[in-house]
Amino acid sequence: MSADERRVAIVKAVLPLFARQGFSNTTTRELAEAAGVSEALLYKHFPSKESLYAEIQNFGKQGADPALEKLATLEPSTSTLVHIIYYIMRAVAVGRPNDPIGWETRHRLILNSCLEDGAFPRYIFNTHFNCCTDKLQACLASAQKSGDVVSSPVPAYNRCVFAHHLASMTAIMHLPKEPVVDYRVSKQDLLHQSVWFVLRGIGMTDQAIATYYNAEALSLFFGLGIALSDPS
Repeated sequence: MSADERRVAIVKAVLPLFARQGFSNTTTRELAEAAGVSEALLYKHFPSKESLYAEIQNFGKQGADPALEKLATLEPSTSTLVHIIYYIMRAVAVGRPNDPIGWETRHRLILNSCLEDGAFPRYIFNTHFNCCTDKLQACLASAQKSGDVVSSPVPAYNRCVFAHHLASMTAIMHLPKEPVVDYRVSKQDLLHQSVWFVLRGIGMTDQAIATYYNAEALSLFFGLGIALSDPS
């Protein structure tokens, strides 16, 4: 195994441990045991626990996301706004294909980091979500100009952020083996209701939602299929 392969293997092995225990509660001895290496070998590849944690952040952004590449080709409009909202809600609340970290592990890392210094979710938010906010705001402006979105006292940026927060909390409610909240609908219907709720929340009119929001068409656009499987 090459040095690079060993580093990747260590990162993959310790991810679940950091997710369960958080950064400060995890020792280097536990990390070495999880990776199946000695502490000396662990230090050879990662001089400190902080450097290993930083590598996990870099690992989480590996691989191009075809969905984001598709969104980048769309011009600001009401239709594009719906596409982005659907993507955010599905990717965060349900998970996205080929996530190098994994849906459950990612959200557990985020939660534990929020209880400490918030470095991991801050990094994820700044590198993943904020890349969509400029386009979201441009889409909101276009939709409002066309009469599809009503004016709001809430700034456009915060309307975008609130959508992300709803998706995140929905995901968190599903982290335990028995979900914290019984929403009394299928996962597919829950996603549909969440997207509709956000579209109304950002100010989209009923007519615009009826015209532009088609869950089946959006899922096919992103190449996700129709059925929603368990993200774990």
